[in-house]
Amino acid sequence: MDGLLLDTERLCWECFINACNKFGYQPDFNIYKDCIGRKAEEGDLILSEGYKNLIPYYEVKNIWNDLYACVIETENIPLKAGVYEFLENISGMKKRMAVVTSTGIKTASKKLTSAGIIDFFEFVMSGDRAENSKPHPEIYLKAADQLSIRPSECIVFEDSDNGVRAAHSAGMEVIQIPDISEPSRGVVELGHMITSSFKNILLK
Repeated sequence: MDGLLLDTERLCWECFINACNKFGYQPDFNIYKDCIGRKAEEGDLILSEGYKNLIPYYEVKNIWNDLYACVIETENIPLKAGVYEFLENISGMKKRMAVVTSTGIKTASKKLTSAGIIDFFEFVMSGDRAENSKPHPEIYLKAADQLSIRPSECIVFEDSDNGVRAAHSAGMEVIQIPDISEPSRGVVELGHMITSSFKNILLK
């Protein structure tokens, strides 16, 4: 969802920068990027450890959450390029679609509704419905099970390396559209399709 359908990862990172700046620190993106695509709890562990002794992380987090919540509440959620047209095309082909996201259901539903695309999907498989976070495949396997479709018959669109690893481990075809972080060498070597935009994708 975030960074793939919705242009929100950039907003989230900017809010994190602003929160860190209040403590006189400019955050290192190389630390931050490892939490992209993961559940909030795992992200907290990664960031609190990565920025240890640099910022009071949980104080920063409170400010960060407030800044990001304000953006989500007061601004229209922007779609990534080509998303709406792509969803219309797939819907017209009678393909079944679901959202798989590490975000909790309440926030995910609010974002997708604000962006005007929630009705394209049968359901949202949210992070609070899976015990394990991406890159573990659990959340994708749960989505396939709810769709009653074999994992090998699913196509997953992902922006993050953690999401790609999760879908690949689930035995699904993956198409990656990177957002604020380029794929790592190890992820590129998985051999899946990587492209810059939904505008470049044609499905039959």
